[in-house]
Amino acid sequence: MAYHDDLLQQALQLVRIDPPSQLTLRRAVSAAYYAVFHFLIAEATSNWSNVSLRTALGRAYDHGIMKTASNRILNPKDFPFTGEDKAVVANLRFVAQAFSQLQEDRHFADYNLTTDLDPVEALTQVKSAERIFSVWPTIQGEQIAQAYLVSLLVKRV
Repeated sequence: MAYHDDLLQQALQLVRIDPPSQLTLRRAVSAAYYAVFHFLIAEATSNWSNVSLRTALGRAYDHGIMKTASNRILNPKDFPFTGEDKAVVANLRFVAQAFSQLQEDRHFADYNLTTDLDPVEALTQVKSAERIFSVWPTIQGEQIAQAYLVSLLVKRV
């Protein structure tokens, strides 16, 4: 099993601990974000033909650039995706939006200790990550999905 799969499984296990504690809920949300972060990097670097250098290439990814790229994909003015399959566009925008939101959720879970996490909301956040894992394979071969992966590494595409 890949690292990102392990992280998603950990998030699912943590969020289902009964009774939930703030520690387990916060770790679940954080693990869910990192599962998606590493999943998208693995998807992008899998296009690199030199397998032995994929891990090194993966180190070049930056959380901020990835969030900015994801937010840009959501703007129909910048990316109208004219002529593209509407279902593919909707799924790509879901992946981008969910990634961006999960990053915000992770920041809240890791750094905002003034407000308790709601167990239902934490479960929703983890399920959002799980959904990315199931949606991505339906679009991964599409040109716009591949362009999205490139945009996660470079400042502007």
